[in-house]
This record gives sequence, C-alpha cells and structure tokens, in this order.
Amino acid sequence: VRIDTAAGEPTKSRTYNAVGILAGNNPAGEAILVSAHRDHLGRRETAQGADKIYNGADDDASGTVAVMELADALAKKKKPERTIIFACFGSEEAGGFGATYLREMPPVPLDKIVAMVQFEMIGRPDSKVQAKTLWLTGYERSDLGPTLARRGARLVQDPHPEMSFFTRSDNITFARRGVVAHTVSSYGLHKEYHTPADETKAVDYAHMTEAIASMIDPIAWLANTKFRPSWKPGMKP
Repeated sequence: VRIDTAAGEPTKSRTYNAVGILAGNNPAGEAILVSAHRDHLGRRETAQGADKIYNGADDDASGTVAVMELADALAKKKKPERTIIFACFGSEEAGGFGATYLREMPPVPLDKIVAMVQFEMIGRPDSKVQAKTLWLTGYERSDLGPTLARRGARLVQDPHPEMSFFTRSDNITFARRGVVAHTVSSYGLHKEYHTPADETKAVDYAHMTEAIASMIDPIAWLANTKFRPSWKPGMKP
C-alpha cells in the first residue's frame, strides 16, 4: 500500500487536564477516578450556516458539571477511605490525549485505581429509558453498574448497543489497561450532536440535577467500601 501526502511543518497544539484529588485514609492507597472531558470542537468554518461555534453544552459541558458538583458534594462528607481523583480531560474529541496522559502519569499507581466513572452527555434525558434515568456504557461487562444501581444510582444498561459507546469515550483508555471503567450518559441520539446547535437552551437542568444527585451516595459508598469491581468472564476489553 502506498500513500502520497504533502510534506510540511507539523501542526502543533496544546491540551491540558484539570485534576483535583480528595485524599483518602486507605492504607493500601486505593483510589477511584471520577471524570469527564472538558473539550469540544471549537470554531469550525466548515459548519453550515452563520454560527460556526460548536458550544458543546451537552457534549461535554454537562459531564464536567457532574464532576465538579460531585467533587463539591463528596468533599463535604467525611474523609473517604479510598482517594477520589476528579479529572476533566482535554482533547477527548481529538483522540483522547488527556486521558492517555493521566493513564500514563497517574497520581496513584494504575493498579490502585479500582474503578473509573466517566460522565458524558447527561444534559438531556434519553427517551429509550425511564425519566430521570442514566445509562452506563458496557453495563453488562462488569459488576460495577449493577452494584451502584443497588445503592441508588439511577443507572441502567445502555439502550444503544449498536453505537458502541463503551469504546467511544475516555473510559476505554483505562479499560484497555485493566481498570474497570465505564461512562455514565443519557445521550438520546439528538440531532444537535456535534453541531453548533448543542447549546445551553436545550439542556434539561431538572434531569441533570436529579441524575447527578443520584450518583453522590453510591460513589461515596464506593469510596468507603472494600468492594472492588471486576470484569465479568470474557468481557474485559
């Protein structure tokens, strides 16, 4: 196979992660990772119409809001046993570079991260599931989703398996290295996805509030229990 392309100076850009750590008491140094991606597509002259700015209100400002709200709520509780790492990754849309960097340069050894819960596109409800409900990518792959659901998280199985969402967010970067990692979402395949029309006026704030609130106590439990999530046989990516 031969590929011909023009030679020239490489295009360089920079990205960054925003990371906060709530230190735990666990003597084994275990941690959980709560994350989202903070980037979107920026300004694109190829966009149809006069509006060229891809705002990304749902994808993924809604996810970063979840991380910040969870960080605030969990920091007000008693000091957890497991450390909680809160991360908003850069450059998910460009190839997952922010998540890859944190995976390669983790605040704790990678094998000490017992679970990763990524949030992405929770700004609107999905008509495929009950109201005020979130779904978890790869729900059937591990015991994490069902366990959190029993603790009150409004989590069900991803109703869009044909879309392969489990492999399309930052969770897969960690899952391929063994971390039990999934993404929480409620993306209902709306037509504003990756368009300039993904604006705050379309966000359902009541849904977001209920959804995020349902995750506080389950994640607090995960940070204080000895339960360690595991992949089901043959389901580790």
